[in-house]
Order: sequence, then C-alpha cells, then structure tokens
Amino acid sequence: MTKDKKMIKKDILDKFRSINAENHHALPPKWLDSDYFESLNWEEKLIFKQAVKELISTGIVESVQGSELNLKLTQKGSDLIYCCP
Repeated sequence: MTKDKKMIKKDILDKFRSINAENHHALPPKWLDSDYFESLNWEEKLIFKQAVKELISTGIVESVQGSELNLKLTQKGSDLIYCCP
C-alpha cells in the first residue's frame, strides 16, 4: 500500500514523539535520509517532498540548513504533538 501525504506527515511527527523531541526539538541526523526516505518507493518520495513542504509552511517543523531531510520541530509543532494525547 502506497503511503499518502497524510501518512507521511504522521510518520514524521510520530518520530518526533518517539524520540521525545520536546527536549531537543530535532530529529537524529540523517534519520529521514537513511532510514525513512530510502524506504519509500519513487511515488512516495514525490509525496514526501510535498508533505514536508506543508509541515514547514504550517509552521510545525523547520528545515535545518535548508534541507528537507534535516528537520527541527518548532514551538508550534511541539505544542501540537505534546499538548494533548
């Protein structure tokens, strides 16, 4: 089953939750690149780029050093995923 944009966004935010990014706000270096992005098929990789752009445009995450494969949780994103169960 091909992942849609909503599923990809959820995967990214779930990773932030799983590492308790509330304390340091950034995904482990290269996690998106070597673990997640490489596991996607070519169609999902195209959707991934759109999903990340939407997360950035809504202010939930920001890119680190201009890379969509290196993301940091914003305060808004932290409030969103840690505020309510």
